[in-house]
Formats: sequence, C-alpha cells, structure tokens
Amino acid sequence: MPLPKVCVLCVIPELGGAEISLMELVSRLRHCFEFHLIVPGKGPLQERAEQSGAKVWLLPWPHSIYRTGESSAASAAVRLLCALPSVRSFTRQLETLLEEIGPSVLITNAVKAHIIGALARRARHVPLVWYMRDGLEQRAISRKLLALLSRRCNLAVCISQYVAGQVRRYVSATLSVAVVYNIVDLNSFAPGIAAPPDLQKHPGEIWFGTIGAITPLKGLDIFLDAAQSVSRHLPNARFVIVGMNPYATQAGSDYEARLRHRVENSSLRDCVKFLGFRKDVANVLSRLDVLVQPNRGPEGLGRSVLEAMACGVPVVAVNQWGPAELIQSGETGLLFPPLDSAALAAHMLTLGTDIPLRANLGQRARVWIHQYLVPETLARQFQAVLSGVISPRRNEAMSA
Repeated sequence: MPLPKVCVLCVIPELGGAEISLMELVSRLRHCFEFHLIVPGKGPLQERAEQSGAKVWLLPWPHSIYRTGESSAASAAVRLLCALPSVRSFTRQLETLLEEIGPSVLITNAVKAHIIGALARRARHVPLVWYMRDGLEQRAISRKLLALLSRRCNLAVCISQYVAGQVRRYVSATLSVAVVYNIVDLNSFAPGIAAPPDLQKHPGEIWFGTIGAITPLKGLDIFLDAAQSVSRHLPNARFVIVGMNPYATQAGSDYEARLRHRVENSSLRDCVKFLGFRKDVANVLSRLDVLVQPNRGPEGLGRSVLEAMACGVPVVAVNQWGPAELIQSGETGLLFPPLDSAALAAHMLTLGTDIPLRANLGQRARVWIHQYLVPETLARQFQAVLSGVISPRRNEAMSA
C-alpha cells in the first residue's frame, strides 16, 4: 500500500528555525509518509528537503503577497489591499498543483501559508493542518484572518503550550489543537562538538552569543544594551551574533545595519562579532559560554534555546512565551523580563564570573532535554497526530 502523501506549503526558500524543525520531522518520518514540499524558489530549503527524502515543487509567490507583512497595522492593511488581486490567481495555481500532487493532508508552515492554504482548500476530503509557531498577541490582522478561516482547518499543531493558548484565545476555541515540541538532533547537538576553525577564542575570554533571525522581534538591540554594561565590568567578555534576516516581509529593514553602525561607533567595536548565517550552529555553540535569547516580542518556543540546552550551554532567556516553558530559572537556565536590559546584564555578569554555575545550569538543562524532548518520541507524537487526521478521510475516499 502506498504511503500517505503529506504536502507542506512553505513561505520562504531559506532555512529559518521553522524550516529546520520541519526538516527534522521529514527526515524521521520519511518511511511513514511521502513528503512533498511546495517552496517559493530555489534555496537551502529545497536542498535540505531533497536530502531528507522529500519531493520539492517550486511555486513562486506573487511579489505583492510574498512581501506583505505586519510590521505596523496601518502599513500592513495597505499592503494587504494591494495584494488582494494576486491572491485569487495564486490560490488557483496552488489548487492546480495540489490536484496534481494528490495529497492525503496539506500542512501549512507559517501564518501566511495558513491563510493561503485555507483559501486554496477545495477538496474537502484532504484535511488542512496549520503548523502553528507564532505568537499572535501583536498580530491583529493575522489573527482576525485566521479566525475567519479557522472553519476550513481540521487541526492546529502547535510547537508549545503558549502557541496553543494563542490559538484558543485569538483564533478558535473549538479548533482541534495538538502540541508537539520542536525536535533537536541530540547526536548533532551535544557537548564536545569540535569548534569551527575560523572562530578563534583567546584564553580567558567569555563568549556570550545569540542565534537566530536578525529582526527587531529578536531584541538584539537589547542584547547590545546589556553587552555594553557587561563589557565595563568584564573586559574579557565577547559578544557573538549569529544569523541573518531570511524574511521577505522585512527585506527593506535596516535593523542589522543599525546594529552594526551602533557597534562600530561605540566601545563594543572590538568585542562584538557578526557571524552571519552558519550551517555549523552546533560547532559555534561549542565556543559559547552563554546563549542569550533577548526577545522583545512573542517567541513561539526558541529553537536556539533548545540547541544550546542540548549542548550543555547555559541559557539566559525571557521569562515569557515559549522560552518560559523550557527553562526553570535557577535550575536549567536564567530568565529575565523582556526589555529589561539591566536584568539581562546582571544575569550575564553572574554567569560570566561563576564557572561552576555555568556548568551546573548547562548540565541540568541537558538532562532535561534528554528526559522530556526525546526526538524519537516527538516524531512518534507528530506521526500519530497526522495519522489521526488522515485515516478517517482516507478510508472515506477509498470507499467512495
């Protein structure tokens, strides 16, 4: 009997945290489902998906839709109105492609994909699953659209209890919801991974780092605020920023440029490193003494937090949203209130000067990950969720 076809609609061709997490599932469930990814263009996601055993279909998004974001309600509304003429044409293209693929289920990966996927859904026997990763408390337009379209969705798979709560509060209290945490490969992310040869760490240096998209939501300016304070008390501190901005909705943002300008014109000039996008994140983590997650806005879970914990690297993160589900402050990491750069700096100084505490927090975090977020268990949970959605409708279609 052929494997059920699982089709996934993706928004970006890059490898952000959401896409990496998706690939972890694809590689582990390739023998249970036949995966088909619809991506907007060639790029790292296509390459990784094909390596993981998925078939990739290229479907370019219209420029007006692809670059429509929600940085401010007024500008987002204007861009949305401008994009409307392209929506119907694009959904027809998607409908045609879905008819060709013939999936047993359609998964959408990101808010924009949820909306387009719901609009394109024609075959009622093909269930629609929203793979939910985002907080919605600051996204008024998105949550209204999702609420309007929620009756077309069969299930929301959420990456944290926080995201599940957002769906119930803002989207639908009756939509079926399942929570499955992101998978981190515990063989690839572990203590003792070789350090990258291009990152030289001098004796006595303490490295604090952030890993993720360089966008205002991630709060890297707050990280630099804290770094400025820490460097005055800890001259051997170094601050590492890993990542890029993979999102077309913020393609014109000068956020990274402003961060770099600030560093170049301050006392941080010689102690901050911008590393850009790295494929060897596990290796980079082996150089870090502390990972910092300084979000200024909602974080669905925090993939870099999981990866650092798996490597035994102590984490300082915000005490809200997804990260607060992962860390017990003082036991498996340290938490601070969002936007409070003084509290962040205090935690960074504590860890920068207390080697035993760093080791204890890192070790406890690693034990927690291995106990509660076992990759094989999470993959089975996701498999069970998908099978539960597919099976009834598959049986109906076969008997029709």
